[in-house]
Amino acid sequence: MTAIAIDFGSSNTVIARWNIATNQPETLNFENLNRPTPLNCLVPSLLYVQNAETEIVEIGQRVIDLGKDRTQPRLFNQIKRRLVANVNYVPKLDGIKVTPEWLGNQFLRELSKELRSQQIFPSEIILTAPVQAYEKYLRWLEECSAEIFAPNLPTLQVPNIRILDEPTAAALGYEAISPSALVLVIDFGGGTLDLSLVRLPKSENVAKWGEQIGVNRSEWTEYKADAIAKTGYTIGGEDIDQWLVQDYLESREDKPEESKLNNLSILKFLMERIKIRLSEMETVSESFFDITTQSATEITYTRQRFEQLLDRKGFYRVLQSAIDELINRSFNKGILKGDIKTILLVGGCTLIPSVRFFVENYFKMGKVYSHKPFEAIAHGALMLSRGVSLQDYLFHSYAIRYWDRTAEQWKYQPLFRRGQVYPTRRPVELVLRATQPHQPEIALTIGELESRPTGAAEVSFDGDRIVMQFGQKVQETFQPLQADANGEGMPQAIAKLDPLGQPDCDRLKVLFSISEKRELLITAIDLVNQRQLLNDYPVARLR
Repeated sequence: MTAIAIDFGSSNTVIARWNIATNQPETLNFENLNRPTPLNCLVPSLLYVQNAETEIVEIGQRVIDLGKDRTQPRLFNQIKRRLVANVNYVPKLDGIKVTPEWLGNQFLRELSKELRSQQIFPSEIILTAPVQAYEKYLRWLEECSAEIFAPNLPTLQVPNIRILDEPTAAALGYEAISPSALVLVIDFGGGTLDLSLVRLPKSENVAKWGEQIGVNRSEWTEYKADAIAKTGYTIGGEDIDQWLVQDYLESREDKPEESKLNNLSILKFLMERIKIRLSEMETVSESFFDITTQSATEITYTRQRFEQLLDRKGFYRVLQSAIDELINRSFNKGILKGDIKTILLVGGCTLIPSVRFFVENYFKMGKVYSHKPFEAIAHGALMLSRGVSLQDYLFHSYAIRYWDRTAEQWKYQPLFRRGQVYPTRRPVELVLRATQPHQPEIALTIGELESRPTGAAEVSFDGDRIVMQFGQKVQETFQPLQADANGEGMPQAIAKLDPLGQPDCDRLKVLFSISEKRELLITAIDLVNQRQLLNDYPVARLR
C-alpha cells in the first residue's frame, strides 16, 4: 500500500510518503514547487490565477520564481486561513467567483498533477486539519480530495481519503515520543496556533499500534492513542509579517499612506526574511528600494525591538491564554500541569527564540523538543498508514436551533458538548412541538455552538486584507452545519407532519447519537400516530 500525507498549511505545505526501503517517512521534493535549500521540504502555499475560467494556475515556488508573487489581484495566499475563518469575501476573476474552496481545490489539483508526473499513485491519502476548523472546512477537504485524487487510469483504485488533526499527527511524527507518553504539541505556524495534549498507546510495539482485529477490548486499548485536550486560535506568522510592515511604515518620518505604496509585497517579503533571520541573529538588516521616494533604504531590526513589537500586539498574551485554556481542560480530565513532561514544538513560529523560551519557562519541569518543526505533522500522519488508531472526542459543541415564540428570537438547545467521546452509548432525547398552528413539518437545523474567552483572536476581512482583532468579552456563536448562498442555516432533516402539528401538543420525539465514524444520527418518532419518520438517519459528520 502506498500512502501519501499532505500537511496543507497557511504558509507552507509538506507532502510525504512512506519509504519502504528505509521503513521511514520521506518528504517529497517537487521541482519548481519546493522552496530552495535549506527549506526545500516546504511548498509555499501560494496560488496565482492566470485564467480562472479555464482553471490555469501556478502554485508554490514557481509563483515566486516567475515574479508573480507581487501580482495583485491574481495572487492568493493564506488559502487555508480563509477556509478555517469561514469568511464571505469572494473576489471575481474572468467571470468566476474565486471562493476559498475554489482556491483550495486548485492548489490540491496541482499537487495531484505533480504526484502523477512522478508516477506516484497512492492507495491512501491522509490530509491534516487544524483542530479549530469548522465542519465546513472538513467537509470540503474530504469531498474535494475524493474528486481531485481520483486516478485517471481505470486500472487504479480510488485512494482512501483520511483526515487527522494536526497536533495529534505531530505527536506521532516526533522522535521524542514513547509508549504511554503524555505529550503536549504546540503547533504555531503561518496562520494558526493549535495545541493538543495526547497520551500515546501503551504498547511498545509501534508496528501494532491501532490493530483491532482479533483482540479483545482490553488488548485493543493497549494500541490506541488518546487525545485528552485540544484548543486552537487563528494567529500566526502571517500576522507577525504584517505587524513588522506596519511597524516599519509607522517609524518612517515621511509616513506614506499604505494605500499609495506599490511595493508592499516586496516589503512584506523582506520582513519575513528579517523575522526568520532574527531566530539566529541578534541584529538583522535588509535593503529596500522605495518606489515612492526612488531611494534605497536599509531596514534594521534587533531581536529586542522585534520582541517588544510582539508584546505590544498581544502576541504573548494569546500564547499564554491558549496554554492556560488547555491546562484548564486537562485539569478537568485529572491531569495537572506538572504531569506534562514532554512538549513538542512544530510550525515556523516556534523557531522564534522568545516563543521557545516562553514555553520552556511555562513548563519548567518538562522537556521541550523543537528539532522537527516543519515535517513532524506530515510524517506523523503517515503513521496512520502503519496502523495507528486514535480514540478521540468532539472538539466543538453542537446544538439544535429553535424559535422561541415568547421571546420572538432564535435559541439553541445543546445536544453534545465539546469533549464528548464517540460513539455515544445512549442517545440524547428531545421532545418537540410545532411553533405555529397547522404546521406541516418540523425542520431540524443543527450547528456548532462556539464560545471564546477574553483575549481570543478573531479574524475578519477588510477588502482582501485579513485583519486580526482581539475581543474583550466571551462570545457565543452558532455556525450551521449547512448554509445557503446568503449564509442562512439550512435544516439537516425535515419531519413531515400528518395530521398537521399544533403548538399545544408534543409531536416529535427525536433521538440524537454519534456513530463510530463521527456521523450524527437522527431517529424521529411521531408521537400522535406512533410512527417512525426517521431511523438513524445520518445528517452530518461532526468534528
